Amino acid sequence: MLPYDPIPVLESVGYTEREAAFLYLVALHSGFFLRRQYGRFVRRERGAIAEQLLRRAAALGHLQSIACGQARFVYHLASKEVYTAVGLAASQHRRLKGDAQIKYRLMVLDFVLDHLDDSILDSTDAKVRFFTHTLGLSATVLPQSRAGSAHFFLEEFPILIGEQQSIHFTFFDEGALSTRGFENFLRRYRAVFAALPGFELLYLADSDRNFERAGKVFAAIYPQTRALGVTPMTPRGVDHFLDYLRARENTGMQNRSVTLRDLELLHEGETIYTTLEHQALCAAWKIGSTSVEKIRQRFQQQGPRAKFIPIAMPYRYPLYQLKYERMEKPELGSRHRTGEVPLFEKKVPEKQQLMTGGE
Repeated sequence: MLPYDPIPVLESVGYTEREAAFLYLVALHSGFFLRRQYGRFVRRERGAIAEQLLRRAAALGHLQSIACGQARFVYHLASKEVYTAVGLAASQHRRLKGDAQIKYRLMVLDFVLDHLDDSILDSTDAKVRFFTHTLGLSATVLPQSRAGSAHFFLEEFPILIGEQQSIHFTFFDEGALSTRGFENFLRRYRAVFAALPGFELLYLADSDRNFERAGKVFAAIYPQTRALGVTPMTPRGVDHFLDYLRARENTGMQNRSVTLRDLELLHEGETIYTTLEHQALCAAWKIGSTSVEKIRQRFQQQGPRAKFIPIAMPYRYPLYQLKYERMEKPELGSRHRTGEVPLFEKKVPEKQQLMTGGE
């Protein structure tokens, strides 16, 4: 959590409180927004109120515009100084993205606007803190960029927390031609899904084209998760725990050679299998009072109550062939470097040329 309120920081530059709050949401969740999304935020779909925000942000050099054809634009909050000022200096949202990434980020912002009154885990730190501190899960079950990495939840999809800490994960389909991305997502999240007694996965898209296929993928993977024995105690599956027990056994026997795989398993297991129950199972294995069959039966009967919920989002996204608008002066859509003038020394000009067409 930030040690200060970022909204007054943006207000001090010249934004109104509502404008500052909206830009903070954009910086946190997407980096991109549509004119209609600001209208939804302030509950004013028509009028000049969105134009006022766009003029102000353009004058300060904080926005770049992306022309989508048919006089429609996506606006990109691209100022490094703004992200730094609101405690998001490391955010990649200020970088220009490809069409698909821009679209799913706009979808994420719409989802957040739909749930402003709900409890949302809206940052990586908030997600890690909730799962490890609030729920007491090991960080080893959290989705990582690669095994052993400390970079979690790279998708940056919001997670809803409902009553009695019910958990609603999200996946955003920006119009993919296949479900491969969804399959990869499920595999990355399999350990944390399995560590929970239950969860819902909201599959969000602006078309129902992939709903049936995605539902089948979800249904196919979760019986497999149960069969593999992926549980809070065995986040990498029961076979990994059994291999760990065998590796411990090999290192304690003089006539057995210790392989590199044994050493790898021992290293991994020392950080995963740390509870008193793990120690008891290791001791039982050592004296022969348990077996492969007993351990498999113990863990393979467990599994989360998982629910797949497809949702068609009722919004349009004007992304066809994106054209990056390049201008020489700090007008909306320019490449003018905002870092040339310190953030708090900028002033809003009285007039500013503006592209405000379409959405």
